[in-house]
Formats: sequence, C-alpha cells, structure tokens
Amino acid sequence: MKKKILVFKIGAIGDILMTTPFLRELRGFNENSQIDFLVGKNCSFILNNNSNVSNVISYDQDIFFKKKFSLIMKLANKIKTERYDEIYILDKHWFFSFFSFLTRIKKRVGFFRDNLSKLFLTSGKKYFEVKHEIDYNLSLINISNVNKKLDYTVLDESKIKSNLNLFSDYIVLINDGGVNGVENSGIRMLPDNKFKELVEKLSEKNKIYLVGGPNLKKYYNKFISNSNVVNVAGCSIDESFIYLKYAKRVYTTDCGPMHMAACVNKNITCFFGPTNPKRKAPFVSGLEVVWGDEDIYDVRYELFGDVPVGVDFFSGLIVGDLK
Repeated sequence: MKKKILVFKIGAIGDILMTTPFLRELRGFNENSQIDFLVGKNCSFILNNNSNVSNVISYDQDIFFKKKFSLIMKLANKIKTERYDEIYILDKHWFFSFFSFLTRIKKRVGFFRDNLSKLFLTSGKKYFEVKHEIDYNLSLINISNVNKKLDYTVLDESKIKSNLNLFSDYIVLINDGGVNGVENSGIRMLPDNKFKELVEKLSEKNKIYLVGGPNLKKYYNKFISNSNVVNVAGCSIDESFIYLKYAKRVYTTDCGPMHMAACVNKNITCFFGPTNPKRKAPFVSGLEVVWGDEDIYDVRYELFGDVPVGVDFFSGLIVGDLK
C-alpha cells in the first residue's frame, strides 16, 4: 500500500520556496509515496508546478490567524479522513503542532520552541540556534550537505517573456517585507529616504524595474523620478519571475521576492535589517549581503514574532558604497 505523507506550512511565499529543497529530498526517499502539501491559499500557487508534490491542499489561512476554531476543527477532520501515515509540520508555533495532533496522524514530526509544542509531536527538533531555515527543514529528515537550490518552474516562459517586451539591459529593485497574516510592520523594508537614494543612484545609468506584489503598486509610484524607472508591481507571479530572471542584478530586502529571485538569478544584493542572513539569505554564488545591524539583532523577532519597537534599522547603510 502506498505511503501517504503530508507536509504542513501555512506560508508565506519565501517560506514556501524554502521548503522546496526539503520536498526534493523527501521525494528522493519516498519515490512511490503520495506527498501532499497543506498550505494557505495565498501561497499555494508556488507549489502548483512542483513535481515533488502529489497534491496541493489549500485552505483559508485566516482560520489560524483569526482563530476560527470551528473551521480549524473542520479542516483537521478533513485531513483525518485522508489517513496519512506521517505529517511534517514546518511552522514553529505550538498551535500548528496541536493541529497535527487533531488530525490523528500517527507520526508527527516538527519543531519545538517550548515543551507545549513538544507535547504534540512524536518526533521533534529544537528551534532556537542560528541556522538557516532550509537546514532546519532538512534536519527533520536528518539530511544535510545537499543542493539547496529553490525550485519554481515558469510555464510558457518564452511566451511570457515576449509579451513583456523587456529592456535589453536592466536592474530590478524590491522594497518589501514584514507583511503577512500576523504582521504589517514593514520592518524589513528600507526607509523611504534610503530606497529613494538607491533608485536615483541606479537609475542614472540603468533601466530599472520596481517589482513586488499589488500592495506595493501605489507605494512605488512616489519613487519614479525619471523615465528609466518602471513600476511593474502587481504583475502576475510568472511575469515577476521573468523580470527577476533576466535582470543583470537584483537589489532586494528580506522578503518573498528575494527568494523568488534566488530561484532564477545568482546576481543578488540583499539588504537585511531585523532578520539574520544566516537564517534567510539565499544560497546563490553571486550573492552580496548588506547587513549593518548585527549589533542590534534581536533573535526574538525571528523566533517568536516580537517586532522591535523604536529601533532604527538600516541607518548605517550608505547607498553610495554599493557596487
């Protein structure tokens, strides 16, 4: 009888992309198994073309964020009827481990930051030390030292590229981060004055595309100071991948599009503020990491979501020093 495995991660885009090396290795050990992925609907599209996933099961992630317990139980009961043999819980909050317990799946593997999380798992790894998220995910199946490239496949790439009519030579800029179902601080974004300086410097001699989700469309408009700068925020996910793939360099904050860029481009400059690049920076050969806030790094933001208040991140960034 075919083994049935469930992977559970609520989001977001970058986090789901960072699960793809784990999925690749999990599939390698379970070639003939059914591997399904339970994921919030806002990010489910990231897995649609992933050959290592048998089925993508999407749901409204707000049932967790807004604590809609009746709908959580309904989802748990739905999963229970599928009779999975094992589940891998890639979120760290104890409630996700508890949810896995409600599904009555016998083998429940995940992370614990406290004894409460550990209580609901049959096997767990402690989540605390500074280690990359990809390495944490791989540790659940006791794997290390493997290819950590992120997976995403753009279908009909040539058609999409021809429709975009790209500049022959251009740079992509992204200023996003710190916005998800439980946080809207924007704390990972460059301050407006820093981003404005970056746009102005790079657009002197380069064509620029400003890339991001629809939430950035209006925000980016105030940085368009000349005809070399084009705001394409809000385009389709595959169009975004094309803009990122053919850029001669991508400048980005720690956000979902940073990980999207890492799927298709090696020439990336990443700006880190409250987050630690040792946990999140892409594994690409041409990566440049800019992190001037190591001295004020507070691990509680990444471990527990405690947003730092009154901290001036990126203050030491000198745009003129960038290559």
